[in-house]
Amino acid sequence: MDWSWAVGGVTNETPRTMGPECENYMTDRRRWIEAVLFCILFTCIIKWATKRMEPIQIPDAKELEKPHSTTRLMLLIFMTFIFGIEMGFKLANRSVIFVLNPCHIQTLVQIYLLAAKPNKLTITLFRIQMNNLNGPVLAFVFPEVDCRTLPFEQATYWIQHAMLYVIPVYIIRTGAYQVEDIKDFNWAIIGVETQLIYHFGVLNFFSIRTGINLNHMLCAAESDPFQGDNYRIAAVIHESILCPILNKLTVLIFSTPKSIQYSTATVRNHMQQIKKHEQQQQQYTKLTANTTTTTTLHQNQPAISETKYFADERSRLATTTATTNLIHRKTANATDYQQHHHHHHSPQHQLQQHLPEHEAKVDTVFKGDYILEPDDMDMEVIDASSTSATTNANITAEYTMPTTKID
Repeated sequence: MDWSWAVGGVTNETPRTMGPECENYMTDRRRWIEAVLFCILFTCIIKWATKRMEPIQIPDAKELEKPHSTTRLMLLIFMTFIFGIEMGFKLANRSVIFVLNPCHIQTLVQIYLLAAKPNKLTITLFRIQMNNLNGPVLAFVFPEVDCRTLPFEQATYWIQHAMLYVIPVYIIRTGAYQVEDIKDFNWAIIGVETQLIYHFGVLNFFSIRTGINLNHMLCAAESDPFQGDNYRIAAVIHESILCPILNKLTVLIFSTPKSIQYSTATVRNHMQQIKKHEQQQQQYTKLTANTTTTTTLHQNQPAISETKYFADERSRLATTTATTNLIHRKTANATDYQQHHHHHHSPQHQLQQHLPEHEAKVDTVFKGDYILEPDDMDMEVIDASSTSATTNANITAEYTMPTTKID
């Protein structure tokens, strides 16, 4: 079969694109050994990470029924147009073999993601390609445009690689597809190992068969700081570090809560923090309510004097007590009391009015300046020697006389 339309235009005019220098950079035997060993290792790592990753969550039917936004459709049309132009250049130059390079594969994946709806396949593809952002970044840091000689061919190089970063940012911002939790590196491991398997399994095979340096699998680029036979091992190491960093950094900068599928551990910790905060809030509210109630009671509590009044020289025989007497308030005695006594008479004067004549003088003991309201209670002298069951029956209640302090 004639493959000249795919490889006929590739020449060694550009350094390390093909030719003896590139083919003899290292032996094919080492290339195959590295490919087999790395593919086995990467497959085991993917299998290990798959067992640890969180299940993919699919949006509800209402979200799936929503039509694509105008911006998304414009990006889809524009990216498809750029890829079509790039394919035209490859066909014109008879170098279609370069379509196998990872950036072109990522372009096809992003076109499909813009056109499709969220499901397990599309979410998986999106999360894997998020770990291939090293392609567009390195394309700007180490550009390779010397072999692009047709008009507008170099412009499509810059536009295509810029769009390879813009589209994932747009998808993250809009939440069209959810990425994994920022602390979850299982998908980063799967994405990086998938990319490396593609390099050592697909690109390594076609590079050896055609002698064309597809994504530098035959020999290192001139700008590569890691020259020598071990450059592919060095690439595995530094790209395994760079890819997750670019992925997580992009998510950290551009993500919204809607675009992240939080892990079970993160959700559980968040719920525990909310519950703990609610408990603290309830305890604070209860404590505040108790403090307010106690403060109100202290503010409204009248000053009560526990002083008992005793007659002069006969304090051991007679005790003056305050008794509640509701009947006296409604009888003529209360009326006579208000008519013959001033409302603001002192407690000592009131006591003298109720004592016999030979006990006209009563020494009343006070702890402060207190005034007894006559409307509330009467005062009566009780002889201790004559206190009997008959006498006590007339006393409604005996208690320490409350008085109100005047500040």
